[in-house]
Amino acid sequence: MQSGALIDNESKPGKLLLYATWLLVFAVFFWGLGDIALLSFNEARRALPARTMFQHGDWLLPHLNGELYLTKPPLIYWLSACAAHLFGNASEWAVRLPSALAGLATIAMVYRYALKQFGAWPALFSAQILIANVTFAMFARRAEIEMLLTALCAGALLAAIHYIREGNSRRWIYLSYLLLGLAMLTKGPLVLLFVTLPLFIVAIYRKDSRCWHLLGSPLGWTIFALVGLSWYALVTWRLGSDIWASIAQRDMVEKMQGEDNKPLWSYFFWILVDFLPVALLLFIKPLNIWQRCKGRTDYLVLLAAVLVPLLIFSLFNNKHAKYLLPAYPMLALLFSMRMGEIFAAARPYRRRAIILVGLLLPSAYFVYYAFAEAQLYNYRVAVFPQFHSWSSEPQPAPLYAYREIDTRIIYYSALPIKILEVDSFKSLKDSHTPMLLLVENAYVDEVKTQADCLVKEFKPYLKKDKALTVYGFGSACSADNGGH
Repeated sequence: MQSGALIDNESKPGKLLLYATWLLVFAVFFWGLGDIALLSFNEARRALPARTMFQHGDWLLPHLNGELYLTKPPLIYWLSACAAHLFGNASEWAVRLPSALAGLATIAMVYRYALKQFGAWPALFSAQILIANVTFAMFARRAEIEMLLTALCAGALLAAIHYIREGNSRRWIYLSYLLLGLAMLTKGPLVLLFVTLPLFIVAIYRKDSRCWHLLGSPLGWTIFALVGLSWYALVTWRLGSDIWASIAQRDMVEKMQGEDNKPLWSYFFWILVDFLPVALLLFIKPLNIWQRCKGRTDYLVLLAAVLVPLLIFSLFNNKHAKYLLPAYPMLALLFSMRMGEIFAAARPYRRRAIILVGLLLPSAYFVYYAFAEAQLYNYRVAVFPQFHSWSSEPQPAPLYAYREIDTRIIYYSALPIKILEVDSFKSLKDSHTPMLLLVENAYVDEVKTQADCLVKEFKPYLKKDKALTVYGFGSACSADNGGH
């Protein structure tokens, strides 16, 4: 099949198949995007700074519940705050929209690359592989960093590959560094592991002059520095350089040396699960991908962009499947290339089976997100509208939380919530300060004997057997609230 041609030479069935796939992309990523409450505390940790920016206009310094929050760069907050301005509030839809758009952009880039390099069928497979990927589809619907990071790293790498392959315009170099700088504004220096290090290793292995020219571009690195380091420079100018020491220790060193200690092969296992059933191709003539890649610099970059992060992250003690997500588009391209070979050699009935599976799997994801997810996780999120309704009512005293509280409660609260440690709680209590105190299950025994009344209990709270208890102190205990 001629590279770049439409499926089946622009036949009507081929066009319908292509349109159906793109319809599924939009359905999986956007259908009911804001219909379910925030599903993780990480979502709230991205939504709250965005809402603060939207409400108060401080776009330089992200804040989480009134505290300075510089653990992650602010690009995801900026985009979510822009969406909040567009829709008039920092709703679930608004804060998740950047991730959904990033997922759509990633599939569009992957599809375009596969269409040009491998042909129409592999391009179609690449899109279907990603939308039927557990982690990819989930994070395209979450207000988290990973999907935006994935889109920017994939764009930077594919722009670099275009220059290495064609060499016809330096604009691709500059585009690559621009996207790399934006990725730096999304999750910091980690982005070099997904883009620059694989390019560097391939440049050494292949001795490719274009690869070296790209890596040594002074203007490219200037663009990267102006974009990617601008926020860091402004924060340093405002707050001083010492601000970064604790962040680097907590966000980088502790994650590499954490006590999680999952097995060395964890990421390989997660890849197998996320990419089923196409991941089974790894066990069918596994050297075929290497045979296709070893003679071409651009294909080797794709392979290195998967293997390098896989090997390095496997050495970290702290392992999470989402950390490898920026490598997934490149792995989808490699799988789609292999699928294209199998499809071309397959008999008609096997081709029909491949086409059917390619539509059924994404369709199953659409059904899950459109109809099943909200029902399945209702016990986790049912507390949030209840709590928002209660906190919106006039309350007799300020609202506090004892020692810790899930960030989503802060997001859904109509009142500010200050976290009290043991000493600050004792000080307020001893001074007979009226207050309402939110207490999670783990700390109820520490508080209930000291409280003047039980105000309310929210159950289930995140888990079926957990509750969030509101205790009253001082004049916060009205006659309606009862008492001991």
